[in-house]
Parts: sequence; C-alpha cells; structure tokens
Amino acid sequence: MAFFSPLQVKDFVTLGNILGGIGSMIASLEGDVDWACYLMLIAWVFDSLDGPVARATGGGNRFGEVFDNVADLVAYSLAPGSLLYLVYRMPVEAGGAGWPVWAAGLLGAFPIVVGCVRFSRNDVMELTFPEFHLGLPRTVYALYLGTLFCSHLFRGPWMTDPASAANAWLYGAGAAFVTAVSSLTLTLRPFHAKPKKPTFMVMFSTVWFFATTVLGFIAAAVLAMPRLVFDVFAVNFTLYTWFGWSIIPPGTRAEIRDYCRRMGERWKVEMG
Repeated sequence: MAFFSPLQVKDFVTLGNILGGIGSMIASLEGDVDWACYLMLIAWVFDSLDGPVARATGGGNRFGEVFDNVADLVAYSLAPGSLLYLVYRMPVEAGGAGWPVWAAGLLGAFPIVVGCVRFSRNDVMELTFPEFHLGLPRTVYALYLGTLFCSHLFRGPWMTDPASAANAWLYGAGAAFVTAVSSLTLTLRPFHAKPKKPTFMVMFSTVWFFATTVLGFIAAAVLAMPRLVFDVFAVNFTLYTWFGWSIIPPGTRAEIRDYCRRMGERWKVEMG
C-alpha cells in the first residue's frame, strides 16, 4: 500500500510544538511543575518558528493551517489544563492547593473546554480583523497560566506552610483568575498581533517585552534563581492581557466593534 505524507518542512517544525505540549503533560503527570511550564515555553518557540520556516521554504497550505491549530490545542489547551490539575491537586506541603480530585479536575478542564470551543467556532466561521487577534490569543492564555503558577508568588515558602492562610487565599484567587482569563479567550476583545505599521506604543511594548525577557534570563542565570524567568513572563502577560487594549486607537476599536457586531448578526442567521 502506498504511503502518502502531507507534511511539508514547516509541518515538522509544528511537530516540535506538539511534542513540547506532550512533554509538558508528561511532566505534569510526573509531578514536575517547573518542567511542565518550561516545555510549554519550548512548544511556543517552535510555534513561533513555523511561520518563518513556511515563508522561507515556500511552503504552507490548508493542511498546515489545520495542523497548526491542532498543535495549539495540545500545547495551549491540554498542557495548561494538566498543569492546573497538578498544582491544585498537589498537597499543601508540596506547594499545591490540596483540592479534591473533582475540584482540581474541574478547574483543569477550563483551558481544554475553552480551547475546543474556540477552535470549533473559528473553524466554522473565521473571525479575523487585520493586525489583531479577536479574543485573548491561545499562546498568551496558556503561557500566562503556566508562568503565573510557576512564579515566586505561587511557589514561595509561604505556600507550603499549612498554618499560613496565604495558600488558601492565593489559590482561591487563582481559581477566580483562571475563570476570568478563560472567558477572555472566547470574547471578541481585540489584542494586537503583528501590525505592518506599528505605532510608537506598540513598538515600545515589543521592545519592553524582549528587553525584560532577556534581562530576566540574565538575572536568573547570575543569581541562580531560574524562577525569575517565570516572574518576568507573568508580569508581561499581565500587562498585555489587562492593559494591551488601552494602546489601540479609539477609531480602530470602533471599527472592530462594528465588525464584531456584523459577524454576530451573520452567526445568528447562519447558525440559528
């Protein structure tokens, strides 16, 4: 029987995204919170490279687009869901929340459920606006969750003290945070993507992200505190998620609202 492989060069890079996500899930199964997040970051690196590789090799097709979306489901839905289950299921003495199986499982299901809904929605009706993401990007969503729960805030010594109220309060707030951020992925709220003519604030934000990331890695190496990397990412994702909309010009926001209104009306007509 003849064997047909639809994979192009770019798709092998996408495989790195999938393998990073699978590796993250394995790390969660093994109880390693830090490596679960590291491997999500590695998956993100491969996800960032598949586009440039496609342009450099002249590849890219409809299969590659679907394959990339499926890879994102693994790395940015299944992997963070597994990590959430781990940190909320681990006992307090180990730095976890110590929640029962059903509660930790319910919270861990959030990234998976919203990822499946968003994937299905966008597959049925492509919701795009030039130079913007509509809804919090899955990449930011997953890495925001991962780096926050691996930061010093959630992995500090106060989280392993059964007599301290910090653990219960922080994980309770963290559960509310997961719910809020998950809802953002299903909205049509605009987030900057890669504008062809970036404004000063967009360029400043981009330089800030890369500069602080590099400084974070340097500080982590010099001080022998690898968790600083997670701290820097968590802060930057917080700024992007909750304040990024503020640098979008009012006129552009109005255009996006009008587009979303029209797409909502079209959805009602076509989907009932």
